[in-house]
Amino acid sequence: DGMIRMMDECGIDYSVVCNIATNPRQQEHVNNFAIYLKEHYDRLIPLGSVNPDNDEKNIREELLRIRTAGIKGIKIHPDYMGHAIDEDCYKPIFRACCDFDMFVVTHAGWDFISPDNIAATPCRIRKVIDEFSELKLVAAHFGGNRLWTDVIKYLAGRHVWFDTALGYAERMGADMAKSIIDAHDPEKILLGSDCPWSSPKNEYDFIMGLDITDEEKQNITFKNAQRLLRIS
Repeated sequence: DGMIRMMDECGIDYSVVCNIATNPRQQEHVNNFAIYLKEHYDRLIPLGSVNPDNDEKNIREELLRIRTAGIKGIKIHPDYMGHAIDEDCYKPIFRACCDFDMFVVTHAGWDFISPDNIAATPCRIRKVIDEFSELKLVAAHFGGNRLWTDVIKYLAGRHVWFDTALGYAERMGADMAKSIIDAHDPEKILLGSDCPWSSPKNEYDFIMGLDITDEEKQNITFKNAQRLLRIS
């Protein structure tokens, strides 16, 4: 309910809620909560999550369960899950998401929990999208928090989505944000905030203040999300 109030204050129509199963024990509980949100809050679009330490049978059954309940995607956070994104343990997740037409949002780049061992660098993410060409993967934080030069080198222009979460809060700068947007597919960039770690209004204002076209701003702030989430 507090989230809805914040959305009203910021002029936000819908929010994507990125639930994460950081260990196998959390998986069922996290996904039950995602299903609850979907059933009770029309303006919240919850993602489920599966943990790579579960076996492939468990992963497929859980993804099918939440997909049947109407959950369209999942969130993973390799740093919190303890495995780099290009390790084999994620392959059953990516295969199943391709089979069930589900997208994957991943944390990307630097995170304070493991500052010296980044589990989802742009280079690692590139390996994943090269192997799983049908996977709909969203790399958060402009494709790699604090690794934006590598984002342009390894990911820009490829079959991967970026979200803009923490661009303002991490002080990436308008020139770097514009460089990534200019180098990437304009239909594969999504507005993000990483709320509560950053204000959605600040992140929205950061995008709207960039020297990009009005069409690009419309794509980023709602049209691209409409296409990926399949909502009107």
